[in-house]
Amino acid sequence: MKTLLASFVSLLLLLTVQAVQAQNILRCNNVGVTGTGIFATLQAAHDAAANGDIIYLEPSSLSYGDLACVKPLTIIGNGYLHTERSPLLTADPRPSVVDVVTFRLGSAGSRITGVTVNNRIMINATNIVVERNRVAGNGVNIGRDDFVTGTSAVVTSGIIRQNFIDGDLTLRPGGTTSISNMLVDNNLISGNIGGGNSPSVNGVLFSNNVIGNRAGSNGGNIDVDNCVLKNNIVTRTTAVVAPRSNAFSNNLGTGTQFGAASGNQQNVALTGIFGSATGTETQFEIAVGGPADNTGESGADCGAFGGGRPCILSGMPNVPAIFEYSQTVSGTTLNATISTRSNK
Repeated sequence: MKTLLASFVSLLLLLTVQAVQAQNILRCNNVGVTGTGIFATLQAAHDAAANGDIIYLEPSSLSYGDLACVKPLTIIGNGYLHTERSPLLTADPRPSVVDVVTFRLGSAGSRITGVTVNNRIMINATNIVVERNRVAGNGVNIGRDDFVTGTSAVVTSGIIRQNFIDGDLTLRPGGTTSISNMLVDNNLISGNIGGGNSPSVNGVLFSNNVIGNRAGSNGGNIDVDNCVLKNNIVTRTTAVVAPRSNAFSNNLGTGTQFGAASGNQQNVALTGIFGSATGTETQFEIAVGGPADNTGESGADCGAFGGGRPCILSGMPNVPAIFEYSQTVSGTTLNATISTRSNK
C-alpha cells in the first residue's frame, strides 16, 4: 500500500507540473518506483533529456547524486524543511536531495528550484537561475574554474534568488573570463560573499539578502568589486565589507560596514533586527517596527523577506503542489481525495 501511495502521489505531482509546462518531463525516483521515463539519478535523467526538458526530482530520503549539466534544462524539487511547517505545505515532507550540481558550457538558460544540495552549486555558464533551493556545504560558486574540466566561461547574466545558502556565495572569474549583470536577491546566506579584488566582476546587484548567521557569530564578510548592494542585512559585528568600487544604499550593518550615508544604518543591535520566531528560516523575519522595517529603498523592508520578491518558506517551487491526500481501496478500486494549492 505504501508503494502504491508513493507511486500515485508522484504521478499526481507530475501531472500538476505538466499542466503548467509544455516541455517533456522526466522523473527521478530512487525509492522503488520504476518505469519508462523514470531515473534513479539526476545525471541519468539529464543524459536522457533533450534541450528545454523538465526534470522532476520526487521526494526521497536518498540523494540523486551529482550533476554535470551541459544542456538547458529545468530541474524542480519538492522544497525543504517541510517538517517545520504546520500545516504541511506538501503531502510528502521529504526533500529532493542532490550532492554537487555543476552548470557547464552548454547549460545556458537552465533553472534549478526547490532542491536540497548537500555540497555545492557551481555556475560556469550564463543565464542560470538558482531559485528557492537549500544549499549546504560549500555554497554557490559563480564563474569558478570547473573542478573536473578546468575550464571557465564568461557569465553575463543569471539570477540567484530566494535560496537558503548554508555556506558562502563566491564570485570568482577564471583566467580571462568575467562575471557581469547578475541579480542576487532575497537569499539567506549564512556564510560570506567573496571573490576578492577582481576587476572582472561588474554590475552585480545584491539586494535584500541576510548575510551571516542568526547568532552573528559567523559569516557576513563581503569581498567583491564593482557591485551594487542595497537593502541587505549583515549580522556579524566584526564582519568586513570591502568598500572599493561598490555602491551601498539602505543596508543594515551591525558594525560600521556600510556607514551612515545613502540610507545605510550602522552599529544596529542584532537583537532588535529580527522577530521572535525560532524556525530555521523564520528566525530571519524582521521585527515589526524594528530598524529593518520599511527602511529599505522606496520604503521596502530590508532583509530576505522584504522587497518585491520575498523569500519563500521551505523553497516551494512556483508550480502546483499536493498538500493533502487520503485514499481507500475497495477491491480493485482506488478512491482518492486530493487537495492542491498553487505556489507563487
